[in-house]
Amino acid sequence: MKFNQNAKYVIGVDLGGTNVRAAVVARSGVIIGEGRTESKAMEGLNTTVGQIVLAIKLAVENSPADISDIAGIGMGVPGTVRSEEGTVLWSPNFLGWDGVQLAAPIVEQIGLGTLLGNDANVAALGECIFGAGKGAKCMVMFTLGTGIGSGLIIDGKIWTGVNESGPEMGHQIVLADGPRCSCGRYGCLESLAQRDAIIDRAARKAHRGRHTSLLEKSNHDLRYVTPAMIAEAALEGDPISIETLQETGYYIGIGVSNAINMLNPDKIVIGGGIAQAGDLLFDPIRTTVEVNALYQQLQACEVVPAQLGDNAGVLGGAAMVLQKTT
Repeated sequence: MKFNQNAKYVIGVDLGGTNVRAAVVARSGVIIGEGRTESKAMEGLNTTVGQIVLAIKLAVENSPADISDIAGIGMGVPGTVRSEEGTVLWSPNFLGWDGVQLAAPIVEQIGLGTLLGNDANVAALGECIFGAGKGAKCMVMFTLGTGIGSGLIIDGKIWTGVNESGPEMGHQIVLADGPRCSCGRYGCLESLAQRDAIIDRAARKAHRGRHTSLLEKSNHDLRYVTPAMIAEAALEGDPISIETLQETGYYIGIGVSNAINMLNPDKIVIGGGIAQAGDLLFDPIRTTVEVNALYQQLQACEVVPAQLGDNAGVLGGAAMVLQKTT
């Protein structure tokens, strides 16, 4: 794959199970044009590739750039990738993606070199280069949502282990004999602190007969409670919601402490929708870290919220190309 070393702009793509987002990005990290489409994950590889190409073309059309001004494309993909081959070994979101070639058809249709990476790793790179981890020598990112993703950036580069399967911080065991995780093991951080686990924890407390404003917020059907509702209720003083976030923060704090003790990073960045709870979640995380992280490692590390929000994926994809062409 050839990359235009002298081009002023790059393209970052964030591929999700529902939508594709592409952005034309200046070398300074400023987004100058965007394109969005549905990913049509259940309609097969060729259809999804077409949607990715469409999003890229829309991004260029919505920017002052021409395709000749673009150095290349970097894309975050949910699942396991082989970046050198441009293949996706497996993705939980896309029908039949088992060792599929994803980069080559995009190169063929767009004419630009295309790099792939796991979406959590790519988002972590975005935060390290342009966001909350800027300047860090070693940065770990936890992304809290329907699952718990993670990324490790060392000296500005994504670290993925010997076969591009790491890191999986969400699948460290933080509670022996804890609840069953989607991976099949028990007591993973993800099984205790992802979206549905948080909602279930709050609902169980409510089902014991304790009063909670979550009933009113969910029209008296706790199946429709969301983490945002829990955060809102906690801000209003709802005891169940406060306890739920404190317990969630404790489990995340154990996971963060393990990362600090093992890796000695200077930044832990925490993002994703659940992190929008702010200090209600970060206070118990930091308290737990202060108790469980080793002193020397703790002194060197700062635990901070992510800064880029939904832009982390496209800016991380852009950063992959910038590193290739600088």
